[in-house]
Amino acid sequence: MRKLFVPIAAFAGIAMAFQAFSFSTAAGQESPVKPLMLITWFGPGGIPLPEGKNWKPEMLTVYDKGTRPVAQFSDNATRRSLSYIVFENLSGTPTAQGCRQDGIDPIVKNEGKLISGRVDGEVKNPAGETLATTFYVVDMSGGGGPGGIHQPNFFAFAGNAKTCAEIHISSVVNTPAEQDALKSEVAGFKPDLGYQPGADDYFRLASALFESSPGLAAPYYKSSLDALPGDSRNTPLRRIATDQLVMSLGMSGDLKNSRAVAEMAIAADPDYPLNYYNLACADAEEGKASDAKIHLQQAFDRRANVLKGESMPDPSKDDSFLKLKKNKEFWAFVLALPKN
Repeated sequence: MRKLFVPIAAFAGIAMAFQAFSFSTAAGQESPVKPLMLITWFGPGGIPLPEGKNWKPEMLTVYDKGTRPVAQFSDNATRRSLSYIVFENLSGTPTAQGCRQDGIDPIVKNEGKLISGRVDGEVKNPAGETLATTFYVVDMSGGGGPGGIHQPNFFAFAGNAKTCAEIHISSVVNTPAEQDALKSEVAGFKPDLGYQPGADDYFRLASALFESSPGLAAPYYKSSLDALPGDSRNTPLRRIATDQLVMSLGMSGDLKNSRAVAEMAIAADPDYPLNYYNLACADAEEGKASDAKIHLQQAFDRRANVLKGESMPDPSKDDSFLKLKKNKEFWAFVLALPKN
């Protein structure tokens, strides 16, 4: 299957994954770009991710079967690590304290022998909201005693009945001054628990996840598609989101749903060539050369309908069709298709 179509070089690597990008811009529309929001694909709430030069993006993924997105950063100058997590509040307590219980208890259960000096508390963030905090020290030497490396960790949680938001900052330096600096960092935590993500939010996070984890990106592309209004003005955006959803499903091995989305796209938008191309990819992945040939022909018959700035993929360089290269008749057909 071909690589990501949308021209978003900003997401080529994790170090670039948090650069500003707009879904509307990808479709040639003007749109103000806001900070990338860490969100779930299924509920409210979000954390604006830092864009400053000090914090270097290290990881973006989704834990717990795709339900807990996490973004991790590092600051080489201070040797600190920072992470954010958004998750559904399943604690039964609609408060920051309930979210703290959900976030901290599993850590203590798994690493309790290495943790010391735990202190729970509360602080007010700049918005006047109550954050539930936890501080503890981890013996990084594995219980080697006072001469080992002792890592201070500060957490802060915000929460309501539906959503929890977490910040965690740690350091390799364990001094009173460093602990104060970490505490100051978590006290400034200001998530938006009521944030209602839009199509652009889902799409941007999906595109940041896609490069390394297409399967994790799929539900975000689906939510982006679902959030788009149904009028014709959004046709380019709907095509882009559909294309990315089909690819993310296919590249993660979910050919059944990849095919289903492509077939629904053809029924709803029969003039767009990449809908047929994507269906041909699914055919090829399943070894169906005859079907792949039919759908590729249908795709190239409609090649004049690509989006502005888009071009038809080259099936002779596509991993899906390369699987059928030994089929001489099919490969001759592929090589005879028009080139851009």
